Amino acid sequence: MSIFNILFGSNKPHVTGKEYKKAKGEMYSQGFNKRERAKVDQIFGPDYYMKATDSHPRGLEKGEIEARIKWMRDNKSKHTFSDHEINEIEQDFKKRL
Repeated sequence: MSIFNILFGSNKPHVTGKEYKKAKGEMYSQGFNKRERAKVDQIFGPDYYMKATDSHPRGLEKGEIEARIKWMRDNKSKHTFSDHEINEIEQDFKKRL
């Protein structure tokens, strides 16, 4: 990680580890069960847990969230989330950017 990122952070907004946990906690309060929250991890985890670099800090960037939400909308046969639940997931992550 560069000294710039250490001192000033990335210039791109992203969901940090702390914010990721808060989003999942909010999903719990919205009625998402353990299996559904684990599925959210399966969908968003590859981007979230990706190794950090100078240009890409650990976390979810706006474009990554949008891409995963689009995938969820386009591939409803591969998960059990309703349109309403997808909207809630999107809001939970995007408000933490």
